[in-house]
Amino acid sequence: MKIRLNELADALAQSDVRQAYVDIAHGKVVVMQEDMNEEEALDHVFDIEEDWEHYIPLPNIIDGEEREVMRSFAETQQRADIKERLLAVLTGAGAASRFQREVRHLLLKPAWENYLQAHFIEAARDWCEENALEYEE
Repeated sequence: MKIRLNELADALAQSDVRQAYVDIAHGKVVVMQEDMNEEEALDHVFDIEEDWEHYIPLPNIIDGEEREVMRSFAETQQRADIKERLLAVLTGAGAASRFQREVRHLLLKPAWENYLQAHFIEAARDWCEENALEYEE
């Protein structure tokens, strides 16, 4: 079964707050839902553990790469003043929040969202290749 890159990219985009798995038997991405109560979540986890050889957990790529992705986006900006403003907010604690505010202030939110989506698609493609899984665009 082929994994749909868009579904995998969406799950990777939430990897800092939700655990997700790829069901390799069916080519599906399984994301732990936010609205699950504790019992439902445990049942879900136990179902996966009972059939663990058919599931691969997704890594948390947000925490490890977030600042670098923001920096990379800033570097793509043509105007030097915009690039400098975005890079300046990426130091110290709270950088992600400051970056988001600056992106909105500079009216770059659609460009940032497109850049981020492309990053997650590429990460999904790389992850599939690393795990020898077939995928479809």
